[in-house]
Amino acid sequence: MPDPMIVLTIFDKFLKILGLIREGEIKRDEKIDKSLKALYKALNETKSYVASLNEGNARNRQKEYDIAYMWQEASVPIRHIDPDLAYRCFLKGSYWLEPESWSEARLEESRIALDQVLDSIKSLLLKT
Repeated sequence: MPDPMIVLTIFDKFLKILGLIREGEIKRDEKIDKSLKALYKALNETKSYVASLNEGNARNRQKEYDIAYMWQEASVPIRHIDPDLAYRCFLKGSYWLEPESWSEARLEESRIALDQVLDSIKSLLLKT
């Protein structure tokens, strides 16, 4: 029969390992939540701004710079979860810095249209 102290020590170590695994899962979930919140913010601000433009409002370069910043900020935490989406968010930010310098072909090739990014976010939600 094994020594009860050895069994308790092994059981204690096992519980610690489970705790570390759970702690890692919580941190991962927090990273995912932070990433998704940054993406939602950039997406919502962009949709709102595009709707404003479609209503006939004039371009607002400061708003476009702010949107660019949001997309590029969103690209940082998402890189650990979906590197392709992170790169596309970075490109989306680059687009808003100089939208007039982007051709339709470049936009399509980059897959940064709002609907395409939204589809990627939905897919990410289903994976996590």
